[in-house]
Amino acid sequence: MNYLGIDVSKAKIDCCLIVGERYFHRVFSNNVAGFEKLCEWLLKYGADVHVCMEATGVYSENVAEYLHDKQFIVSIVNPLSIKKFIEMELIAVKTDKQDAKNIAIYCKRNEPKPHIFPTLSERKLKALTRQLDHLKEMHTAQKNRLLVAHEATQAFIQDTIQHLEQQIVDVKAAIEQHINAEPSLKEKSQLLKTIRGIGSATVPHLLTLFAERSFQNAKKVVSYLGLNPIVKQSGQKKTKYIAISKQGDKHIRTALYMPAMVCAFRLPEYRDFVQRLKAKGKTNKQIICAIMRKLVVYCYIVLKTGEPFKQICDVARSCKAVKGEVL
Repeated sequence: MNYLGIDVSKAKIDCCLIVGERYFHRVFSNNVAGFEKLCEWLLKYGADVHVCMEATGVYSENVAEYLHDKQFIVSIVNPLSIKKFIEMELIAVKTDKQDAKNIAIYCKRNEPKPHIFPTLSERKLKALTRQLDHLKEMHTAQKNRLLVAHEATQAFIQDTIQHLEQQIVDVKAAIEQHINAEPSLKEKSQLLKTIRGIGSATVPHLLTLFAERSFQNAKKVVSYLGLNPIVKQSGQKKTKYIAISKQGDKHIRTALYMPAMVCAFRLPEYRDFVQRLKAKGKTNKQIICAIMRKLVVYCYIVLKTGEPFKQICDVARSCKAVKGEVL
């Protein structure tokens, strides 16, 4: 088995291939033409290659999916894991070439699990949901600019806002059409909507979450999203506080925030849970994060069992298998 480490940037990908005890370095363009040349280069040394790269969002997704489609083993690891590995090795050099070598060595020593790639349909859904997020961000930014804009530019900004609003409507329609056209996505969407607090705006993001990875249990989902609580304490002071790790997908966390707000302050089903947390001295932010975790667990359960949420709750209560504070 050969091991390939890829350091990804916007315009190029630095590659280090380990063949036995030898290291080979090449640089390719971060586009389809570059990916084709990369595959040709790899096949010169054999087809058994374990590819490893950091999760760098849109810059790494294209090359990872391309190599996966070419039947290579591809692992996408948390950048924090690579960073800690470099610190443990006491490596002082920081260049793109060295980073690619570090990733290749990490891959050879640890042999990380292959990444589970979504189907083409699920990739399309993810692209649409990310585009919707970007449009909403731009729409908010333009509305804020309009509040302080000079009168000479207000008309142009208003035109931009109207164009963005139309784009948002069009993308939402494309997302809904795509989900309804795919039986598996449509079935999962209907299951997620049975959870009180999860609406049509949140469902597409959740579908991309569970399409990309196969989670062993609900705790793994919570940890992947960075919603797992961590305790921070410094020195001998007794002051300590609980926060969330925020080491996961921020897009999903953002999508879950408003549903959690609705659950916390408007839905009676969560009232007792909120009151218990307040009695323990939890802040509003901590309560919102707790409900976000609860919603993620609910989503995992309905998709794992394939049953509507109400039916799961009824069975759990009748069997006394789950305590009331969980469901």
